[in-house]
Formats: sequence, C-alpha cells, structure tokens
Amino acid sequence: MSIIGKYLLKVPGVQRVVASAARAYQASVEKELRCYGLRYDDLLNEHDPEVKEAIKQLSPLEAELRNKRLKRAFDLDIKKTYLTLDVQKEVDVWNPYISSRVAELKQRRLEKQNYE
Repeated sequence: MSIIGKYLLKVPGVQRVVASAARAYQASVEKELRCYGLRYDDLLNEHDPEVKEAIKQLSPLEAELRNKRLKRAFDLDIKKTYLTLDVQKEVDVWNPYISSRVAELKQRRLEKQNYE
C-alpha cells in the first residue's frame, strides 16, 4: 500500500467507505462468476510462473474440474447465456484451490532470491 493510502485510511470514516466499496465489488464479482460457474482462483493469470507451477501440481481430478469449468464458461460466453439459477446456487466461488499453493511458491521464490 502506498504512503498516501496509509494516511487516507487513518481519516475518520474512510475505512467504512472503503470496506463498503470492497463488499459491493466482491458481491459483483461473485455474481458474475456464478453466472459462468467459475471459482475466483480460475481467474488467476496462467502466465505467472507460480500459478503455472501450482496448476501443474493439481491432482488429476482438480485439473480436470478446472478445465471443465473454464470450457463451460467459454461456451456460455460465446452463446451469450448463463447457467441456470439452480446450478449457480451450487457454485462455491470463494473456495480456493490454487491460492495457497501460489502463495507458498512465491514465498519460496522470494526466499531463494534473498539467499542469492
């Protein structure tokens, strides 16, 4: 966070506004992901070396489920349709399956850089 951001958060009332905006943004992202049946981790940049490595480390079942979610989302987007509301309710958007691995791989990379 920038120095200006740290000072702005100390201004009375700003944290409440930021928290409210964050909740609204999170709800918007969740709604959009549910429409396509995606998880938040499906959106991670595959060109990031740590994300690419974490995807390689997925179990065959997790990798297959991820690929199916992405293919279904592309298909729905091309057809300009969404999943039915019943299926949308079953989607667990915030269930991380790659994030922890990515964080661990980034930590290892940083430690390795510090030792060199």
